[in-house]
Amino acid sequence: MKLVFGVSGHKALVDTYKQLAAEYTQQVPNVTVEVKSWPTADQLTAAITGGEKVDVVLTPRADVVKFAEDKNIQPVDTLLEARNVDFGDKYSREAMEDFSVDRRLECMPYSVSPQVVYVNTGLIDFEAMKEEGLPTPSVRADGSLRNWNLEQFGAAMTHATEQRKGLRGTYVEPNLTALMPWLAGAGATLFDDPLEPTTTALGESSSAYEDLVEVFSQPNVLATSKELHGRTPFQAFKQGRLVALAGDRSLVSELRATDGMQWDVMPMPGGNGTTGDYAGLCMGAEATDADTAADFLTYLISTESVVKMVRTGHFVPVNSEVGYAPVFTQPQRNPRNARIFTDTVRDMQVLPEVTQLAQLQKVAAAPVRGSLTVSEPDQVEDYATQIDELSKTVFPQPTPTGSPTPTTSPSS
Repeated sequence: MKLVFGVSGHKALVDTYKQLAAEYTQQVPNVTVEVKSWPTADQLTAAITGGEKVDVVLTPRADVVKFAEDKNIQPVDTLLEARNVDFGDKYSREAMEDFSVDRRLECMPYSVSPQVVYVNTGLIDFEAMKEEGLPTPSVRADGSLRNWNLEQFGAAMTHATEQRKGLRGTYVEPNLTALMPWLAGAGATLFDDPLEPTTTALGESSSAYEDLVEVFSQPNVLATSKELHGRTPFQAFKQGRLVALAGDRSLVSELRATDGMQWDVMPMPGGNGTTGDYAGLCMGAEATDADTAADFLTYLISTESVVKMVRTGHFVPVNSEVGYAPVFTQPQRNPRNARIFTDTVRDMQVLPEVTQLAQLQKVAAAPVRGSLTVSEPDQVEDYATQIDELSKTVFPQPTPTGSPTPTTSPSS
């Protein structure tokens, strides 16, 4: 029997999916698994929507509801329960809910991509900050970073940039997508509904928005695009021109290959959360054989298989048993604070699907830029309210309840 496994992503990930498929075929000789890959998740989604037949498919969380409604996938809960899959402590309740539709688990949470802050620790003198009485980020006994609030983040960026000419704190693209993890860290609730938003909810979180803008407006904390001098933000960070930069797990392998750089990861300043997305493993509604596909899916989510994915360096597991294990945290290598990737997931706000996010970014461009250039932080509230109103043109709106049909009095 032949199964088709649809995937997308970095070459290292796709190669490992193929390795897992080949190993499964060796273990189960009567089953052959063909891996079909697409360069991006969007292209994979388009293929599935267009009728591509798959038995198991790697699916962004944002596509699950539509796939379920369109009958592209089938629930996996009953099939996995029959195979004694443990849905308990290894998987967060939030992850399981995000992949459920009408109380049925449609897909198994697999990987996650939270935004964290990469920090060039060689540019920050925490001891000097303490001696000067400045608010200082929490540092463990072994020197690894723990967490920070907005005040500590601002103090660290300002102190570092005062010591070196031309150094800047961080760079944030002046758009809503780039701003969202910072807002979430500061304590803002981004959307009115985490799974099916109808609007952004920044007006209700305007105080957190104001706090963030106040820190960003401090001298040298936020670099301008001109101050990058043609470099990408990541190039500027690697070259010691930026103290910090938001990013996901995919930056780790290249930073490890950067000679002489001291770095670690931290949660988004404020420690209240971040943004990111999940990918789950779903079963095609027209799987060749549901039991055979469920057996393969069970193999993919096993600890042994997830460990192999982790070793690619481009994969953050939803399975917390692996996420806190040395195979992922790699305590002898940077980042020393690797458990932040797993810790952060508990408070991660999931972004809407790509098309909606791109449209939201477009309609909110002007008020976002305006919010980052205010002279007084309390002006931010008006911009937050504008973003909320504009966002209603992007998301489906609730159907207004119809007025009751007027009744006519009987003729006398």
